[in-house]
Amino acid sequence: MPAWPRGAALLLAVAFLSAPACRARPETGSRPSPTPSPAEHSATTLPTPGCRSPDLDAYAGRGRAQTRSLTVGGEERTFRIFVPASAAPADPAPLVLNFHGLGSSGAEQERYSGLLAVAAREGFVLVSPDGRGQPRRWGIPGLPSEGGLEADLAFVDALVAELGARLCLDAARIYATGLSNGAFFSSALACLRPEMFAAVAPVAGIYFPPGGCKGEVPLLAIHGRLDEVVPYGPGLIFGLVPYRGAEAYAADWARQNRCRPEWERLQRSPHVVETSWRGCKAETVLLTVEDGGHTWPGAFDVPRLGPTNREFSAADAIWAFFERHARRPAPRAGRARRSAVRTAAACAIASYRSSSGGSSAESPYRRRRAAAMRASARTGFFGSTLPCR
Repeated sequence: MPAWPRGAALLLAVAFLSAPACRARPETGSRPSPTPSPAEHSATTLPTPGCRSPDLDAYAGRGRAQTRSLTVGGEERTFRIFVPASAAPADPAPLVLNFHGLGSSGAEQERYSGLLAVAAREGFVLVSPDGRGQPRRWGIPGLPSEGGLEADLAFVDALVAELGARLCLDAARIYATGLSNGAFFSSALACLRPEMFAAVAPVAGIYFPPGGCKGEVPLLAIHGRLDEVVPYGPGLIFGLVPYRGAEAYAADWARQNRCRPEWERLQRSPHVVETSWRGCKAETVLLTVEDGGHTWPGAFDVPRLGPTNREFSAADAIWAFFERHARRPAPRAGRARRSAVRTAAACAIASYRSSSGGSSAESPYRRRRAAAMRASARTGFFGSTLPCR
């Protein structure tokens, strides 16, 4: 398979896989008090090195998914990558990492999740990596697969760095999602790499490691109440591995994300209930799929994994959640220089679009980001006036 050139028991998944909201009177826990909805992300953008010197060969396959490899620690690791047709070498794009479950693959998860169509429509780069071992899996802290954790973390670190060096990405908008074992891993990444990920969305496998987490990361969890593999409530996975339940782990995340103990429940559709916590430093939401099994809502049927809910698309819900969140690095010395660099990037994008006449394939995400970046170019990212020339 083509290599990506270099510069420098376990959880079941798919072994053979290759609505308007109905708003009901909210049910609340503790003593509720009004809480504003989470703010939309600001104009802040963190262009990766690939925005300064993009690898134009990396854009040659825009509009189609490809398999690539990367050598990390002497081991070849593979992944699927989709760069949307609307991607431009001067336009920082969001990145979504999409992790498969036990025994599955990046290609199967790419197809099953439905995120490929969303990436094409919305203009983000989608990467679906392959785990390691037989069966393929991801290392999870505190579980039997923990032995592979360090190698998988090193892979993710190297993969994100390599992508950011070759493509123009927005480092403030890197996200992770996954199914089952991949959901556990995306939860673990939020715990262990909070400085990298702007938000995560585990499906059928929200998890909070026993050793705790390093920071706050917005989290959307989706879990079916009829899941017989990773139980919705307290139980055992495969009758062996203790699991505290989706609600318990979501409550752990609410505490980690510095939410108040108050929560609100809304009936979003006949079989989907949303639980959200109030006053969070990082938004925390659990979608309970009352008629869902160990499956991805909106996907095709996999009968042995239980029923699939089609009242909403998990892929669309995940992207809508991701799009609300951008990572906000803590201010530190040198912010004026960074402001100038980011404004220069905004000006470069405006210049690129002006010279190219725009693109008919430009995504809704890109149009919203372009408006925000034009505004930031006029006022500066930290309030100073740094006009484009």
